[in-house]
Amino acid sequence: MFSNSKWFSNFYRLFIGQGLATLLTTTVNYCLIFYLTDKFKSASLLTIAQLVSLIPIALFSPLSGVLVDRFNKKMLLIVSDLLVAGITLLLFIKGISSGGILTVNTILISNALRASAMSIQNPAIQASVPNLVPDEKLLSINGQYSALQAINQLLPPVLGALAYGSISINNVLLLSITANLLGMFSVVITKFPKISTTREYKVLLELKTAVNELKQNQGLFHLLIFKVISIAIIMPTTVLYPLMTTEYFKGSIKTDVPIVEVSLSLGMMIAGFSLTFLSSKYNKLLSALVGISLISGIFTLSALLPSNKIGFIIFVMINFIAGMGIPIIEAPIQTLIQQKISNKNLGKVISFYLMMIGISGPLGLVVGSVWSRIVPINAMFLTSGILLIVLIFFVVRDKAILKEFKK
Repeated sequence: MFSNSKWFSNFYRLFIGQGLATLLTTTVNYCLIFYLTDKFKSASLLTIAQLVSLIPIALFSPLSGVLVDRFNKKMLLIVSDLLVAGITLLLFIKGISSGGILTVNTILISNALRASAMSIQNPAIQASVPNLVPDEKLLSINGQYSALQAINQLLPPVLGALAYGSISINNVLLLSITANLLGMFSVVITKFPKISTTREYKVLLELKTAVNELKQNQGLFHLLIFKVISIAIIMPTTVLYPLMTTEYFKGSIKTDVPIVEVSLSLGMMIAGFSLTFLSSKYNKLLSALVGISLISGIFTLSALLPSNKIGFIIFVMINFIAGMGIPIIEAPIQTLIQQKISNKNLGKVISFYLMMIGISGPLGLVVGSVWSRIVPINAMFLTSGILLIVLIFFVVRDKAILKEFKK
């Protein structure tokens, strides 16, 4: 099915194009985060901004899974890029008409609409990978994908800080439009294999099909449930990173906040590239547990640091380690889904998984928002660290997971 030279060049056209597009889009997202943090300095507002980016995933993931499995993935990716570009263009026009000032409502509505379009794009890309890449290369590709995600988190904080401090917010939005057009071009020049589809569908039936498919892989099903719970625990803390830096450590939004993001991303990049050299038969459960343990340990330690310059330096250093935990959780889980789920139901399962994340993330943010009004910011880190340790305890006692990963 796959020719070494053909699959390689074909896939990496999409891989590199989407990577560059994501780099520019993420840079714009950081500019908007810096804008909200700088202007309002509100933990609740940052939580709300994250909520409006996640809720559309929960709402539209069931539909997107159906679309991915039953319609041309190439066209879906092109349409989603065009939608995001169009929404950002409207935001750009709004910025020009208001003299370069964006209201909170404008940013939140834009984030919600962009997330709605992205809810189709993400499962379409993930479901396309097994059709573009040989099975034995999936873990390596997912490791590279994690490394690419790290690069796209390493540079955007720096680029975003530079852009936020040197050019208008309107020109920043033009970067996002350029990114989406670049992403669309990378899809156009990539050859997608033809897969027979049908246009008749029922959303609830498709969700039931996804659940039934997962029930045939009990260990994977239970692992995904624990992964979804971990998102609810981690999300309220990660959204507070800029405030942890500026309010607790009294750092600068234009220099210190990007430094923390760079540290995290360097850890992700190194761990992601390291996964490309591992055998596809390595213990994926152990990898996931090590990753969660690293993140829980770093959260706990961060909460106990002194709120001075020395504490901030340690915070930057240990978050490099936390960054390493992310790809060694994500890449094995992505590989397991792609390997164990049948191609005809892969889009449905990925969308169901993203839908559950889209639900758990906002729930965690709502609870975290209430908790953040009661306790100081560093206590939020401590709470997440302790809850992750409890979660690990239940994972290692789950018989279905242990049985699956002994195979």
